Amino acid sequence: MKDPSSFSVDPSEWRSFELLQTLIDALDDPIFVKDMQHRWIAGNQAFFALLGQPREMLLGHSDPEFFPPDQVEVFWRVDNEVTSSGRRHEIEEDFTDADGTIRRIWTRKFPIKDTQGNVIGLCGIITNITELRRRQDQVTRLESEIAEKLAIIGAQESLLDQISVPVIQVWNSILLLPLIGVIDSRRATQVLEGLLESIERARALVVIIDITGVPVVDTSIASYLVQAMQAAQLLGCQSILVGISPEIAQTLVGLGVDFSRIKTLATLQSGLEYALKRLNYVVNSAVDAY
Repeated sequence: MKDPSSFSVDPSEWRSFELLQTLIDALDDPIFVKDMQHRWIAGNQAFFALLGQPREMLLGHSDPEFFPPDQVEVFWRVDNEVTSSGRRHEIEEDFTDADGTIRRIWTRKFPIKDTQGNVIGLCGIITNITELRRRQDQVTRLESEIAEKLAIIGAQESLLDQISVPVIQVWNSILLLPLIGVIDSRRATQVLEGLLESIERARALVVIIDITGVPVVDTSIASYLVQAMQAAQLLGCQSILVGISPEIAQTLVGLGVDFSRIKTLATLQSGLEYALKRLNYVVNSAVDAY
């Protein structure tokens, strides 16, 4: 700090200034004191290190000697607001350090008043938030990317919802329900509602449920399928489950799912053949005649 005579104090109080200087030098955040002409009249070691200048090179000097004009304009504008209003001020601003690196800082400035309450200068405390701001910006970018991806997923789900229940009438009284993709509780509800509506509308007697496009069948999916078939049976419509791969068959056996009362066949072709025979249709084929 400057000589105590600069502050119009009794020399006997010099030890108090020495103690104060020791205390603020122990702080990591840079601290500075300015007079009404924007000149630095005190500071701690962190502040002098931030500017890369020894104490004697800064005391009595001001911002234009060390900072670009655009930054000086911001510094002084806030200084003037503090000294004219007599109120503290906080601002997030850019700061060019001794290495020429532009850092993002959070500065708090407080008015200093004499015994009569007149503002005679200000005190500033600087916190380097460059890394914090970088991380916040990174989080903001990640949140934006996640939001975009969720929007895409939402659009895909909406499109999938529109085509997730394509109940097709393949023959008189015969419906086909090809299931594709992952089946969760929401889709299962849509499948069931769409299936029952189609059965009633077409007065179907047989519905073929093809799970060839379902990659994984677990206990919950098996339960959905059983519920759909039971509901169809209540409407007088028999269900045929086709498209069960060897892997899914092993999974269902391992899960202990009871399909003993449900007609299951390997392929859609065999399912359609069974349905036609079930309804006493006779189909002549160039390959197989029966």
